[in-house]
Amino acid sequence: MAETVFAEQQVNEFIYDLNSSKPMPGGGSAAALCGAMAAALTGMSAHMTVGKKKYAAVDAKMQGIIMLTEELQEEMMNFAQEDADMYSLVLDAYKLPKKTAEEAERRNLAIDDASRTAVYSSLKVTRACNRIMKLAYTVVTEGNRMLVTDGGASALLARACQRVAAYNVKINLGGVADPFFKARAQQELERQLADGKALEEEVLKEVDARL
Repeated sequence: MAETVFAEQQVNEFIYDLNSSKPMPGGGSAAALCGAMAAALTGMSAHMTVGKKKYAAVDAKMQGIIMLTEELQEEMMNFAQEDADMYSLVLDAYKLPKKTAEEAERRNLAIDDASRTAVYSSLKVTRACNRIMKLAYTVVTEGNRMLVTDGGASALLARACQRVAAYNVKINLGGVADPFFKARAQQELERQLADGKALEEEVLKEVDARL
């Protein structure tokens, strides 16, 4: 498991750890932090809408978005840590001995189990990204017009996070033996990515229309 708590690091410390010989943090953790920033940007747009007479009709909705983005932001920070933990789990499984048939079987089972767990973890990230983009669409279309580009930035970061998480799903599926599990996971991933692509396009279309 990762010894460093990424959520407690200074930004520059995290970046220096990325550009080092350390195996963690990696791409998944970096992507999850992008996801956390995506949620925060949508939250910021909502914050800057609340309390303004011009947007009184959506005040309650924006208050709700603030609460949801705070939850998503926390989820993404947790995913950054979880990604590192999943990497350790998979790596430890591959390091198990395989000199005897019994050892090889035990190793294969450990790899399969760790890989499945990592796949589930990354799929949770792809789903959370779509939730963020849906909220970004709302703040862009109904929130403070001065913050539309921040809503766009939120969608772009969330989509980038999702695409990285998708790569992690695919690479970890390589360690899973069950073809039915693989097929179900791949179908779920394709649905999430299709939704994410459409959501990003919708948000950016609305941003462009308001510039």
